[in-house]
Amino acid sequence: MSGTRRYYIAFIGLLATFALAACSEAPSQPLRVGINPWPGYAPLFLAADQGFFSDEGVDVELVELSSLADVRRAFERGQTDGMASSLVEVLDADRNSHRAPMIALMADYSNGADVILAKRGITDIAELKGQRIGLEPSSLNRFILARALAQGGLSMDDVEIVSLPQVGLQEAVEMGTVDAVVTYPPISTGIEQTGLVAQVFSSADIPGEVSDVVSFNRETASRRSADIEAFVRAWGHAVDLIRTNRQESYALIGRHIGMSADELEDAYQGIEIISADRQDEFLRPGGPLASGILALGAILWPGEAGEDAKSVSRFFRGSARTSWVSVE
Repeated sequence: MSGTRRYYIAFIGLLATFALAACSEAPSQPLRVGINPWPGYAPLFLAADQGFFSDEGVDVELVELSSLADVRRAFERGQTDGMASSLVEVLDADRNSHRAPMIALMADYSNGADVILAKRGITDIAELKGQRIGLEPSSLNRFILARALAQGGLSMDDVEIVSLPQVGLQEAVEMGTVDAVVTYPPISTGIEQTGLVAQVFSSADIPGEVSDVVSFNRETASRRSADIEAFVRAWGHAVDLIRTNRQESYALIGRHIGMSADELEDAYQGIEIISADRQDEFLRPGGPLASGILALGAILWPGEAGEDAKSVSRFFRGSARTSWVSVE
């Protein structure tokens, strides 16, 4: 073998060694998950604060944003790998971006926490006809209002929609620029404390229809399935902590979402948090989440070709107790 050839082979071998070392030493990027202040997502804050993610061997960065719309936009722009959101954001992101969301975790369903608050003098949904309704655009608020109006014999055409961020709703109520708002804790708590409004509708009137999930884009779901399973296990530890040490948990949660322990106690009366061992009953094909997606699509985009059971399967890749194998 010539000296030149020996040198060439040694050089290539050295490059390969460096490449392997770089791959083995490069730290994995954290799972970036967008989240806004909603008590139903709060176990994620506990999992981070208490080191449950680290205990399960997964690096997670919670990206705190002010609204569900911001959470969805960050996901669509690739600024996060996943998002804690309602099903509305999952459907919107799937419809309007190239980043296909896949549901990894059923976080909660609202059973009274999402509310419509109307100015004093309006006592039922039918009286909202012709009124100005403040809500966050491109969010679950649209669905809640549509369901409420239907129960009152009205449609979206019967009211005036005023698009506002959640953080702007209380000021709109106080200034009298809206007659009612669609909102949730902690914003709803502050608005109710003004004494200017009363509740005329809540998610308890449509039991099981308002669901929140954590989803990841398809590429992340495929490439980091073990990390996502660890993520779900950490969620389970946090839910267990809330149940066994409620006051300490509420104190930690309150630092992130700006609610006192007493306010959180009240809020959780209307929110059902789903533990890790219950994920299969919600994530199974044909289960409650799949049915919710079918119903939601029909309400959000009436008159268009809707989802069917087969197409809905693209949103699911498994659960906390099964590996992430596509059901498509």
